[in-house]
Amino acid sequence: MACFDHRWVALILNSDWRGIVFNYPFLLLLSVVTVILSLTLKLTWLSAAYTFGLTYLLLLVAPYIPAGVLPDDWLVVLENTSLTGVALTMSVLLIIEGVILAKTSSRRTFPERVKGNRGKMVGQHRVKKLVLIPMVGLLPGGMIEPLAPWWPLFSIGENSYGFILVPLLLGWEWVARAQTPKLVAMKIGRQTVAIAILSFVLSVVGLYVPILSLAAVAVSLLGREVIYAVHRIRENRQPFFTADHRGVRILGTIPGSPADEMDLLPGELIVRVNSIPVTSVEEFYEALQTTGAFSKIEVRDFRGENRFTQRAMYEGEHHELGILFVQEAVREQIAE
Repeated sequence: MACFDHRWVALILNSDWRGIVFNYPFLLLLSVVTVILSLTLKLTWLSAAYTFGLTYLLLLVAPYIPAGVLPDDWLVVLENTSLTGVALTMSVLLIIEGVILAKTSSRRTFPERVKGNRGKMVGQHRVKKLVLIPMVGLLPGGMIEPLAPWWPLFSIGENSYGFILVPLLLGWEWVARAQTPKLVAMKIGRQTVAIAILSFVLSVVGLYVPILSLAAVAVSLLGREVIYAVHRIRENRQPFFTADHRGVRILGTIPGSPADEMDLLPGELIVRVNSIPVTSVEEFYEALQTTGAFSKIEVRDFRGENRFTQRAMYEGEHHELGILFVQEAVREQIAE
């Protein structure tokens, strides 16, 4: 039977409290759960709520695993893994996830054209993001020296440790069709942070009332599902990125393009070009050709307020502004 060294990887350690200690069997179990969830090809399942939450639930059933399925010493270590520590780490990662999500820029989303329910072309923005979070861990010196004797070590009490990096993956994806991508990112991000903070509070109290760590995991798992369920309900409304008789809706801009330099944002409505009202892509480019050195564009922003932006135009640039509109392909050929 395989033998396991019971020296653990400590992710948090201080002189008064042993801290949150994650052992090798736990890290292996977490890795297996992460790999299995990644096979779905849906980055949403790589949220800390799912990877750590499902690992937590598997730890609960560890005492009931039949003998012989895993080495006995591995089972002992898994049964002694701090469930509260798992819940705390999950909550912290979920807070990080929510903060990053809320700061998603509409310039870093992927605009798409799809057929709407009525057969007409509508626009949408897809977000797919995978983030690598390097967590710093402490590895007992005796486990490092045989492999890397040059690795820097430091002492805590009578023991020596070395820093290692434990890479953790966070992922999410969603589609914005009935709302602007920035608005969706802010909503989902803030809601994620809210459930993460509640989960964190429950986890901290779980240090004294262990059962509350299970409540923290339940809040994270259910909260994440509710957030995306509510988002899907919102997205069933009238599409936002559609043709508008008041102007030309911007579906997306190419990073680094003239449109990007002019600070034109996805979802905004171009109502005038060089003081000429425009309601189609054809009219937009025709109005753009009427200027000399500068082009002045009037845009209606998300608050319904008009603003102006202008830029010097150079020969050959009129068809290369880097703006993507929600229009039929036939109309786009005119713009090209």
